[in-house]
Amino acid sequence: MSLLPIARHRGRHRAADEVTRLRYELEKAQSLAADLQYRLAIATAGWDNANAKVSRLRDEVTRAAEATRQNVTAVSSLTAHPAVTETQPIPVLPLHLSPLAGNTSPSHIPGP
Repeated sequence: MSLLPIARHRGRHRAADEVTRLRYELEKAQSLAADLQYRLAIATAGWDNANAKVSRLRDEVTRAAEATRQNVTAVSSLTAHPAVTETQPIPVLPLHLSPLAGNTSPSHIPGP
């Protein structure tokens, strides 16, 4: 078997050229893999931060719902208390009839 068909005119062998090409392709693939690994690390960190934020917000919503439930219970128990049900409404006097008003003259009251 003759090796002449695979020899180049510069004296280099085609197999050596193929090894050089494959090394270049491997280096290019390793560079792309490193870039993808870097992007994956950034995306994973972002994902983890988003999950932590969602968890915090879920906890805040749960606490707010519990506080609202407790407030509703407290207010409903207040309206059933005898002191609340027996209280008379506080009368509201017009401002010009109030003894605390400085000028009791009706001239300062806007109207018809």
